[in-house]
Amino acid sequence: MLVPTNSSAPPLAEQRPRLLVVHGDVPARQELHALLQMEGYDVISVGDTDEVFRLAAEFEPDIITLDVDLPHNGGFEICGELRASDLQHQTPIVLVGKTHDEDMIARALFAGADDFIVPSRKLEVRARIRVQLRNKRYRDALARVRIERDGLRRDLRFDSLTGILNRRSVEAAMRVHHDSNERFAVLFCDIDHFKSINDRFGHDVGDTVLKAVAEMLKQGTRPGDSVGRYGGEEFVLVVAGAGPESARLVAERHRKTIESLDFSGVGPSRVTVSIGVAVYEPEGSEESADEMLKRADLALYKAKNSGRNRVVLSSP
Repeated sequence: MLVPTNSSAPPLAEQRPRLLVVHGDVPARQELHALLQMEGYDVISVGDTDEVFRLAAEFEPDIITLDVDLPHNGGFEICGELRASDLQHQTPIVLVGKTHDEDMIARALFAGADDFIVPSRKLEVRARIRVQLRNKRYRDALARVRIERDGLRRDLRFDSLTGILNRRSVEAAMRVHHDSNERFAVLFCDIDHFKSINDRFGHDVGDTVLKAVAEMLKQGTRPGDSVGRYGGEEFVLVVAGAGPESARLVAERHRKTIESLDFSGVGPSRVTVSIGVAVYEPEGSEESADEMLKRADLALYKAKNSGRNRVVLSSP
């Protein structure tokens, strides 16, 4: 077995690498199968090209080797088809020829192959297969890092319970409109008597109410607008381009939509919200984004004190 010295390759995974050998010539296929098996790999070898795609899906090989002289569908054509399929897009493909013909190697690479081997050059075959496995491990590790990174980014932007924006993200959306000197509205929304829902029906029902309200707010939000959970039972909506009357109408629509929700199967028969509305008029205004949000919060406070389940529009 070839053992490279001073290698920077990561250690082999606990599961042995899986190789799919596709070769039309039986003695050549058996020879390559034995060579790779001696390297400690799990090897499946076939000569039927019709089996390639089924085995590629079921066996999930780490490397596929293809004979360039396969009958019916040549190795070049099958390589191109595998490369075109989403399933095998990341699987290394190595084409196998009888000689190191320069034109054939170029054709193999143009067909989408990662490498080209000649089985009679055994030491080289071992090295090239090992390099392809190492490169695949690097790519797989990078893909996992990217998935974890994207998950972390999502966690930083979205509320874990409701799936809508979190407080920091909705405040950032508000500042984008403010710093662009655009007219927009902020709707500060609070679920009425939410503490009594938790106390009477339990926090699981409270979470169900929060998620349902968040989903209704999200469904009623236009592209370009934003909705986020500000904290607890409070939500903030940022409505682009809205003046006082249009913002009030949007708030009323959300209030009525949430009032129509029925939780009688799990909790309260009806849930209502109070909404405070503030509009930013860029002309002649020196109001900061934080000050505007406080104005919407004061309007919400007035809606609560005047009976709840209503919309109050703040004065500029």
